[in-house]
Amino acid sequence: MKNNTHKSLDGIYQFMAEAYHGNWQYRWAGTPYLQKNIKAGKNESVSGHQWACIGFWFYLSRICPALSKLVDTTEIYERLWSHDLGETFKGDVSQVFQLAGHGVNKHRIERKEIQKMGKNIPKKILQQLVEWFDEFESEFIDMKKLEILIVKFVDTIEGNHFAFVFGNDLHKHRATINKIVNRSFVLVARQLLKILKQRGYKKAYQEVRIVALHHLKMVNKTGAQINPNSLE
Repeated sequence: MKNNTHKSLDGIYQFMAEAYHGNWQYRWAGTPYLQKNIKAGKNESVSGHQWACIGFWFYLSRICPALSKLVDTTEIYERLWSHDLGETFKGDVSQVFQLAGHGVNKHRIERKEIQKMGKNIPKKILQQLVEWFDEFESEFIDMKKLEILIVKFVDTIEGNHFAFVFGNDLHKHRATINKIVNRSFVLVARQLLKILKQRGYKKAYQEVRIVALHHLKMVNKTGAQINPNSLE
């Protein structure tokens, strides 16, 4: 038992030594409305994104008490912490690049990276990380588990918020922003609301709807024109 614990701890130290590199792996490559601030050093790292997502759930879990009661909030924190570990060394493929057809094999590459990083940690932990990654990367329409949908919901909220805080000349890129928000935030918000409605969670449904509509108002301030009815 003692030797197994020491071996596990050694593996975890090694895993975290790898994970630290997420501090210097940056997101948003090729996003035109972020270039000015990126050149000024205001990048968002993979680790910073995961940290910010955790912060968003810290607040949302409190202003959405009915939703929070339905889920394992610890699991959500853990999923948020781990959801982009596969981007630690290879980096992210920005939504702008994805719109241009890049990143077709992105998920396979990231999955292999997680397995490589986790080769020395306990197998059960690595298996959990890989399973969570696969669930996170599944199609929105196939997502039924609330914890996964909430992680995707938070992930898109944080990404949009960072872009709008540090973006430049957003109104000039409203067509691109429209496409990105419709293919990410709108789809996951719609699926989350659909599942809550189907299961009769009225209070949680109203909480999420308020958050989603408020987020779309922020999006539309950039000059985008996302129809609130698209959530239905």
